[in-house]
Amino acid sequence: MTFHTHHHEQVAEELYDIFESSFDEIFVTDAHGTVIMVNSACEQYYGLSKSDFVGKHVRELEEQGIFYPSASLQVIESKQALEIVQKTDKSRYLHVRARPIFYKNGKLKSVISYSRDLTDLMELSHQVDKMEQQIEFYKRELVQTQSDITGIIVHSDKMKKVFQFIERVSVVDTTILILGETGVGKSRIARLMHDRSSRKTKPYYEVNCAALPETLIEAELFGYEGGAFTGGLKQGKKGLIEKANCGTLFLDEVGELSLSAQSKLLHVLQEKKVRPIGGTKEIKLDIRIVAATNQSLEEMVKKGTFRRDLYYRLNVIPLYIPPLRERREEIIPLVHHFLTVFNERYNRNVEFSPKVFEAFLKGEWPGNIREIENMVERLVVTSERIVTIRDVPFLQQETYTSAHLSLHQKLEELECRLIQEAYEEFGSSYKVAEELGISQSSAIRKIQKYTRGIE
Repeated sequence: MTFHTHHHEQVAEELYDIFESSFDEIFVTDAHGTVIMVNSACEQYYGLSKSDFVGKHVRELEEQGIFYPSASLQVIESKQALEIVQKTDKSRYLHVRARPIFYKNGKLKSVISYSRDLTDLMELSHQVDKMEQQIEFYKRELVQTQSDITGIIVHSDKMKKVFQFIERVSVVDTTILILGETGVGKSRIARLMHDRSSRKTKPYYEVNCAALPETLIEAELFGYEGGAFTGGLKQGKKGLIEKANCGTLFLDEVGELSLSAQSKLLHVLQEKKVRPIGGTKEIKLDIRIVAATNQSLEEMVKKGTFRRDLYYRLNVIPLYIPPLRERREEIIPLVHHFLTVFNERYNRNVEFSPKVFEAFLKGEWPGNIREIENMVERLVVTSERIVTIRDVPFLQQETYTSAHLSLHQKLEELECRLIQEAYEEFGSSYKVAEELGISQSSAIRKIQKYTRGIE
């Protein structure tokens, strides 16, 4: 009996050590929302002791403004795990994951929330970058040139594998075909591969094959002799392939090349030579080709719009860049990154509310990194200091139009959303009432019903 008692005490002590040493804040409430226990990380996040939390209801803590919104309350109401962005009274943003714990009979037992400071995540990322630079493989100095490679965020396992792959293939001269949706960062990655290669001090040229008309793309790529065609320069012009000799040429949207240009590019890849339009002499080349496309070249080959032999020449080493919806853990760091960049560029001090971050996190982003970058720049340039979800209706999810809901349910969801947005923006039942044209007593009831918070 003594042995079992001692064993249980030892296990309990070890579990407590694990609980306390977690990098994340661990926040536990009972089924009604009363705080049962928290670990020491909360003292760092909120500037309060653990005793300030234990025994209090999360609604009370939310009303005091210590954090908003409460993840625990939302889990108690929905009985489902969730992931939100939370703001503290110290103006810090926390990434919160909360999950319900049930008894065997299915009744809710407790709610456990795990919170991590987004600022600390960014600092952790910087520390990892510094540590990696100590490894021999990463000692090659990056050349800073006109092409900006910022905005590449690596937090997900998928992107870590991509960058491990980049490190391996950057040191060889094999042709690379980068695959991925528009805006995933293909051009930045092509530039990064050049800057980490032995050609980093040599020329780097990039051409978007979709940006030039078919009549000009060949002249741009292969160059031409003087008098080769009407409208050309008398002295002729060097093509980008010749200009990039000894360096790297990046062909973006390579699937847009005409069949004629494809034929000439195939000759370049096979013979390592280029002949300007109208010329008779071929120029020897020592060049590395990196191509990219958001199309299925394989399908184009079947349709006869892309040469099969060129496809095989380009597709020596394919590199697939996953879309953001497959690596959502990088969305919030990306938003933070671009928010910092554009605040500095335009001398602004714009902040995003938790629900704005949450909307970014939940978005599909078909335009990927480029779309998020453009969206953040737009908000920084056009918004007041604090951006709330009310200011960005194009980020909101139209949940109240769900077909299976009754008219009453749809109206209630719309009312819920309007109250939440107004309370997030104004933080006062009086101002909410004034803004929505309702009595203050009605505003108080609705705020209590929909936000679980009141002034």
